[in-house]
Formats: sequence, C-alpha cells, structure tokens
Amino acid sequence: MKQLWPGGPQYEDDPAFKITTDSVLLSSFASGNIFSRCADLGCGGGLLTVLLHHACPEAVFLAADIREDATALCRKNFQANRIRGQVLCADVRSHRELGEGGNCDLVVCNPPYYYNGPKSPDPARAAARGGALSPAQFSGAASYLLKKGGEFCLVHKPEFLTDIFAAMRLADIEPKKMRFVVHQADSAPSLVLISGRRGGRPGLTALPSLILRNADGSPSEEVRAIYHMHSK
Repeated sequence: MKQLWPGGPQYEDDPAFKITTDSVLLSSFASGNIFSRCADLGCGGGLLTVLLHHACPEAVFLAADIREDATALCRKNFQANRIRGQVLCADVRSHRELGEGGNCDLVVCNPPYYYNGPKSPDPARAAARGGALSPAQFSGAASYLLKKGGEFCLVHKPEFLTDIFAAMRLADIEPKKMRFVVHQADSAPSLVLISGRRGGRPGLTALPSLILRNADGSPSEEVRAIYHMHSK
C-alpha cells in the first residue's frame, strides 16, 4: 500500500484498473460539493472514495462494484484510511441491491465508456464493464440513491453527451454543469466532466476547459494542484 502523495491518503491499486486521470479529475470536480453521504458506483478499488474522503473526512460513503475482488480491495482501502461507510458487491443496474434509496447528497461514477462495444477477452475487465453499463442504467442508479437536490457527478467521453443528457433527464437528474478536458489548449476534448441535480431546474453551465498540459508538454498549474505535485 502506498501514499497517493507525500502525507496523503493510502491506496492499493486495483490490478485490473490502475489509477487513471479520469478518476482523479472526477474526484476534484466532485469535491466542490458539500455532502455528508456519498455513493461511488462501480467503485473498483475505491480510488474516488479515498480521494473524496480526503476532501471531506466527516462524510459517510457507500461503494459498490460487481466484482468481488474489487470490493475486497476497496474494503482494505476503507480500513487503511478509516473511511466510514459500507462496501457492497452489487450490480448497480439492480437498484435495490444498493440498499436504501434517497439518502445521498452526492453520487459519483466513472463508468465504462464504450457500453455498446464488444466484450473484453479479459475476464476482470469484462466483469468491471458490468455487461455494458449504459447511461440509462447508471443515471437510474444515481437517481435512486440521491436525495432531491442531490448531485450526480460523472466523467465520460464527449461523443456520448447526447445519450447521457437524455438518460439523466429521464431519471429526474437535470444536467447543471459541464467541463471539457483537453490535453492542450488547442486540442479537441478527450473527456467531459458532468454534474447534474436530482429534481433540478433546467439550466446548463459550460465551465472553462480543464487543460492538462502546457504548450511545452509540462503539466498545467491546475493539474499540478489536483495531483498535489507541490508535495512531491
């Protein structure tokens, strides 16, 4: 088990899915919310929860994943960081497996992006993709868990924005904020961070793009802050 940065939380990698930029950026994006109860859908080893706990140590967390090995690792990371809450081996498409609904202020999700693609030959990756978890399925699970007025934050590919916005609205989650992620200032977006509010009023704010690298290839100041590079 290692520290994510000097003096930071402890974390052991999920062997099937290493630490990725999308999860780190999503945790930063979501941590701007005020919350006391948070759920992580498709948690893997629990990286999102570990990072959000660092931002809000008093919160209670629910982490759920369909893989038993992932949830076992997530429990280990919960214990190492003294995170209060519960880890469930559950299929997020079956909402009732997630326990009582309507009690979360925040739900986060870094879902499989290509939910209509061929099944991975790697059994761990195939299981983690949960049999093509679609925007309708993860939006439905988020809506079930959220209080009215609660926030749903996710990261995805820009090409699926139409499907995601449509699914969120059908699940009574109104898209409220969107932020593209670009490698450099003149690059096309590679990811999009989205925040929606259960029962919210229409009105979407497009935030300035998050630029990963400067023109010389060095990490941008915002990325350095997100990754706590000043501590390295």
